[in-house]
Amino acid sequence: MQKRYKQQYSSYYNTALVVCPNCGENALVKNVNDYKLASLECRHCGLKKNGNELVVYKAFIKLHCPACAHPIRYEQGRLKEKSKSIMIQCDECDASFQVQPKTEKYLDSYTTEAGLIHDPVFGCPYYFQEDFKGKLFWARNTEHLLEMENYISSGLRTRLPYRMYMVERLPTFIKEAKNREGILKILQKWKNSSK
Repeated sequence: MQKRYKQQYSSYYNTALVVCPNCGENALVKNVNDYKLASLECRHCGLKKNGNELVVYKAFIKLHCPACAHPIRYEQGRLKEKSKSIMIQCDECDASFQVQPKTEKYLDSYTTEAGLIHDPVFGCPYYFQEDFKGKLFWARNTEHLLEMENYISSGLRTRLPYRMYMVERLPTFIKEAKNREGILKILQKWKNSSK
């Protein structure tokens, strides 16, 4: 008798297992959907960060000099606090004056690598990701990995009366029977690497 798929995990959306930016081992990001509550913790090197530490501001000014009408553009990023006023000097006439800049808040995350999946707060690449026949195959965390393994290894994948959000969103290449063996090998390798 073939194994029938039954959802086992559903609470893996709020954490991500990522590559630690300090030591390259696996680290855990909690509350990935809210930077105010997010935290990054590596049990290997002891790195601990929270999302509020990443908040920085960018100040920018775009105007014409009140003395000579020369256009002035000014921009400064990575400020820890909003600037109340900035002393600006015109390049054309050397007039100086105080200006209240416009500011934008953003997260100063780690540099992301193109082509990889990253957590949305710290910008760390997911720990579980690999190229599979030219397509990026990834798992958010161990629970996500186990749920995919449960689904892929099942012989019967009939639709159930309740919603199976993760399963519905899996790319076709993961669901195809011809890729089952290869995908399951990758999942097993990932399970062994996360211990």
